[in-house]
Amino acid sequence: MPAMLHNVPVARILGFLYLASVSLLGWITYEGFRTKAGTLGPGEHIRFALFGIVIVLFTHTMTLFYFVGTGSRIKKVVHQYGLPFSLAERTLRLKARLFPWLTFTPLATMAAFILGGGAHTHALPGWVHGSLSLIALGMNLVTTVLAVLCISENVVLIEEIDAALPDSAGEQEAG
Repeated sequence: MPAMLHNVPVARILGFLYLASVSLLGWITYEGFRTKAGTLGPGEHIRFALFGIVIVLFTHTMTLFYFVGTGSRIKKVVHQYGLPFSLAERTLRLKARLFPWLTFTPLATMAAFILGGGAHTHALPGWVHGSLSLIALGMNLVTTVLAVLCISENVVLIEEIDAALPDSAGEQEAG
């Protein structure tokens, strides 16, 4: 049976990136409270936060592209082989559940990072940055769980579509 959608290990890579992102954010948040308590210098917290936010934003962005790419390919394969449109509709439902979180979680995370500069220069009260950091951490935890669930459902969907394809599907695609 052909694998028209080529089940690559992107899903596993994204799962690892989410685990790394949430772990980094948890550590960065902890370090922020250590900085406030005076047991860690602000420079160390800022450097680690800069590294962490790059990983977090990369993870959210790659997840967005993963769903846009697989959704587009699923629609094409469903149309090309006359499979039930309900298969393509499932991708839309996954996106509807996940994309609001993939939009607002990075925004909250970036806001916490940016306002951290204000807190460290005392232009803003520290509690603003600290509170927003905790909100961003919570949103990232929710997004991680939701993303892993949606990615898992998407992998199952891809396997169902691959199983429903005719044996000649791979030959038509290659030609």
